[in-house]
Amino acid sequence: MLRAILLRLAGAIPVLFLVVCGIFALVHLAPGDAASMLASSDAGPEEVERLRLLWGLDQPLYVQFGKFLLNVLHLDLGISLRYQQPVIAMIAERLPATLELAVVTLILAVGVGVPLGIAAALNKGKWIDGLVSMIAVAGVSAPAFWMGILLVLLFSADLHLLPSSGRLPYGTPIAESTGFYLIDSLKAGQFQTFGLVLAHLALPAMTLAAGMIGIIARIARSALIDVGQEDFISTAVAKGLSRTRIVRHHLMPNAAIPITTIIGLELGVLMSGTIIVEVIFSWPGVGSLLFQAVNVRDTPLTTGVVVVYTTLFIALNVLIDMFYFVIDPRVAAAGGVRH
Repeated sequence: MLRAILLRLAGAIPVLFLVVCGIFALVHLAPGDAASMLASSDAGPEEVERLRLLWGLDQPLYVQFGKFLLNVLHLDLGISLRYQQPVIAMIAERLPATLELAVVTLILAVGVGVPLGIAAALNKGKWIDGLVSMIAVAGVSAPAFWMGILLVLLFSADLHLLPSSGRLPYGTPIAESTGFYLIDSLKAGQFQTFGLVLAHLALPAMTLAAGMIGIIARIARSALIDVGQEDFISTAVAKGLSRTRIVRHHLMPNAAIPITTIIGLELGVLMSGTIIVEVIFSWPGVGSLLFQAVNVRDTPLTTGVVVVYTTLFIALNVLIDMFYFVIDPRVAAAGGVRH
């Protein structure tokens, strides 16, 4: 197990390097630069050139990239050109909002997608199977920005049930300690605030979860049907075991690997999807920060956010790999782990 994890971490280093190279090149290939975009509207060419000299934008790209890599090795992501604040501090301030949204979305997607897949598999060919398939196709096909706008129009503009932006109403007091508002409000006993946080999370989480629910439901259905055709399931049925026990103790454990795999793959979609959703719902997370940084060619902030996103995705996939060892002893045996 340890060897497999170390190999995965070692393989992540070139991936991270290539991602950084790609985003650095794309930012500089785009027209304009941070000096011309962040200078005041009445600034002359001399002022713009002064900003370029101040921020080192006049240096060759390989020099700028080399300095950035050296800073990253020292865990320093540089200073934001727009906000004139340390990039790592800005990301650390906004990261809890993005992670909280991602975790709630994942819980919602798994909590709805897996039961739908089970229901479809146990009722193969019936109307429930068709309904689940229709829901899955609709969720996967709908773009996130379109789904978000529709949910805002329905639940916020028409029904006035859920808020359409932000993490909390302006001025709402919260004893912030971890940055995760759900945890902070519970720790402080602020149950009304906890309800407000959930209400603000609802629409963005539903928007992100829609596509994931469809994919997870389809994969869960296929995995359960495949396992259901195995001989040991026929033996369990012949023994007279209840349907619930067969599903819980035989079908689900053996179908867990493909379901876990698709959840791991969807984590990447989830992390990238937060960018669009955070912009739509004015969610103060890392995704909206990246959107603002790209718009003004803020290279340190853009590359810093991408580095954090890539690192998170790699870390999550390593955790998924570790989870394989827990849910399927055959993976541990193949990796040479002794019990």
